[in-house]
Amino acid sequence: KFDSPVVFLETIGRGCEKLTDKFKDWDHLFQADGPTMKDKLGIGLKQRKWILMWTNKFRLGIDPYFISTSKKHTMTRVQRLARIKRRRAKKQK
Repeated sequence: KFDSPVVFLETIGRGCEKLTDKFKDWDHLFQADGPTMKDKLGIGLKQRKWILMWTNKFRLGIDPYFISTSKKHTMTRVQRLARIKRRRAKKQK
């Protein structure tokens, strides 16, 4: 099922699909550690941690699957303030 780093990175998601050109082959993906990904490949912290977590799980025999991000903190500051005002007004009634 997972025959290349491209398929692996696309499956785990969270922006890792944009990094498919950084890894040459399976060995390169699974031998890369945090400092290598940061310094030589220029991968950001969140994606580094996500890739390292999934490569470790894959080594343990767990096939990767897509986990969507939480929708909890997607409001803008203005939306949060409006929500607070509505709640305060509701409490005062």
